[in-house]
Amino acid sequence: MPPPSRVSVARPGYGSIAGMSHAPRHGHRTWPATLSLAAAMALYVGGLQWWDQLTPGARAVAQGAPLTVGPARFVPAPGWQMDVARSRPGQSLVLVKSGHSFSVQTAAWHGDADGLLRREQRLLERGYRLRVEGEPSGFFTDWGLQGTTFAYYGARLSGRLWLVMDGARATMVTVDFYGPNQDTDAAAQALTEAQDMLASMDLGAA
Repeated sequence: MPPPSRVSVARPGYGSIAGMSHAPRHGHRTWPATLSLAAAMALYVGGLQWWDQLTPGARAVAQGAPLTVGPARFVPAPGWQMDVARSRPGQSLVLVKSGHSFSVQTAAWHGDADGLLRREQRLLERGYRLRVEGEPSGFFTDWGLQGTTFAYYGARLSGRLWLVMDGARATMVTVDFYGPNQDTDAAAQALTEAQDMLASMDLGAA
């Protein structure tokens, strides 16, 4: 954590208005400089607004067209958008909809499947203070992709994690779905769409 910023206190007679000599004013015109400063500020603020419009936080994706993250490839569900700030080309892709997130990450992994499972559970429990309930179970996608999945819960958030390890590529794929759990119907609908996206996934993109 960075140290708190220091606030300097002006001392009387040193750099303060009270310590300055009262030189006679000669009526210099200040309005041209003021006008230039105002114009510069308007241009700066307008430029920021224009830049924000060009770089939105979420971007629409083509419906029915597969998305790829490393070797992983899947079809997005309708209405989901890409979170540009949290996505990294070739490494991670985050889709968002109504406060829920569907995150796909790929990375090199040279361990075993059990080690990967323990690592992810420990991260959720110790790092994020969430609880993992029930035993992990296996899953298959429509394209024959298989792995391990488990659910996790918090006071206001719940999610499900799917883990895939491709030994031939020494690659792991982590699919993490999570979002608010206050509205059970909305959470169930979002989970169904996340499961549909997972079902369409395969590792034939690379």
